[in-house]
Order: sequence, then structure tokens, then C-alpha cells
Amino acid sequence: MTSDELETRAARRARREALESEPVLSPLATMPRPILATTSALLAILLSLAAASDYAILAAGLAAVGVILAWGWPRLLGSPSRIGSSLAIGVAAVVAAVAVSFTDEPAYARFVPVALAAGLMVMFVHQLVRRDGRPRLVQSTAITAFGIAVVTIGGMLAPVARTEDGQRVVLAALAGAAAAAVAELGCGQATYRRVMWLAAMVLGALCALGVVALYAAPVRAVDAVVGAVCAALAYPVQRILSVLPGIASRRGQISAAAAGLLSIGVAATTLSRALPL
Repeated sequence: MTSDELETRAARRARREALESEPVLSPLATMPRPILATTSALLAILLSLAAASDYAILAAGLAAVGVILAWGWPRLLGSPSRIGSSLAIGVAAVVAAVAVSFTDEPAYARFVPVALAAGLMVMFVHQLVRRDGRPRLVQSTAITAFGIAVVTIGGMLAPVARTEDGQRVVLAALAGAAAAAVAELGCGQATYRRVMWLAAMVLGALCALGVVALYAAPVRAVDAVVGAVCAALAYPVQRILSVLPGIASRRGQISAAAAGLLSIGVAATTLSRALPL
């Protein structure tokens, strides 16, 4: 009889509770990522300036951030076909920006699915023309599709900026996402890690209020809500990516920063419609 069979139910429960109270983390999860945090802050500032000027400039900025993500995404997630994966993600990012910029009707995001379709088409065509035997085909396809989804979600920020009071929402959302990356710098402290998600939300709310105030708009409580919610969404995205082996490279951290900012597009759209602005 093995030791597992001899172990009592109480012993298994005690071991599980001990593991939950003191989880075993990968060393990568406890290493601060200053490049990720700095890149996230810089990209958020640039996108905020674009959002404050014109929605078309914001769309171009989102396309650029999507291309940055495409540049490092395959390496970050370990894709076996990096060039083709980057190409498909980059195409989706650019087409999404074009789709929201040249739509004059109020349904500004109605052509965003075209960007998703374009990226997927490039992805599948690339897999068909590969001449390396297509090793790890499912993994390669999944990584590329994930990247296409992220840049398409990020493209939803541009339509928000075209709505009434939408610029304030975009500014608050970007501030919250960048604050999540900054809050993660304390991940090396075990005590702080227990409240890091909450700290990211609080910092996101404060940063959102500050950015909206700099925009010379009347500060409202909903701005803090948008910042906190977007920080709460961007935080787990960056934490998940921060435990991947590719995060050790500068390219991986830059790509992860772009992913954190782009991941809040749908949330910003939903909040702009649900909250009394």
C-alpha cells in the first residue's frame, strides 16, 4: 500500500489548508518588473494624450500598441512560429484601428469583428503555408488567437472616445490599467502580495481621478470606479503573464505591458454605457 493510500482524509485536508495559507509561488511571480511598469506608464501617457486630442489619433496609438504586443507576444508565450504569429496579431491591430476610424454612424464598433476575422484568416493561412512540419500546431494557434483577441479588445477603446464624455472614461481606464502595473512592483514582499490586488484598485482609482483632473474635466466618483475596475482587470492579466519564462526578457515585459493596457477595452465600453457619466 502506498503512502498516498495510507494518508487519512484529515491529513490531506490539513496539507491542502497549509498550501492555501502559504501558496507555493514560482520565483518569477515574486520578482518586480520595472520595465513592465515603466512601459505601461509611458504607453498609458501617450494613449491618454492621443485620447485627449482626437479619436483617430487614439486609434492609431492603439494600433501601434497592438503592433508592440505582436512584436513580443510569441516570444512571451513561447510560440513555435513567431513571425507568422506576430504578423496575424499585427494585422488585427491595424485593421481594428482602421475599422473604428472610418465609421461615421453611431455604431462605431460594428466593423471591429472584421479585424478579428482578418487576423484569424492570416493565422490560418500562415499555418497552411508552413514548411517546418507544423510542430505544436495547437499551441501556436492558441497563442496567436489569444493575441488577436487582446488587440481586438483594445481597439474598443477608440469607439468609446467618440461618445459623449467618452474621453474621460478612456483616460480613467488607461490610468487604472497603468496603476495596476505600478502596484505590482511590490510583489517581492509576501505581506504586500496578500493585498496587492486591492492596492492596485485603490491606486487605479486615485490615478484615474488625478488624470481626469489634469484633463480639466470635472472630477466625479464614477471616474474612480472606472479606474478601480480597469485596474482590477489589468492586474490579473499582468500577473498571469509575469510567471511565464518569456517575461525575463525585455521584449516579453514590453509585450505584457501592452497586453495589460489593451485588455480593458471591453470593460471601458461597458462602463461608459452602464455608469451615469
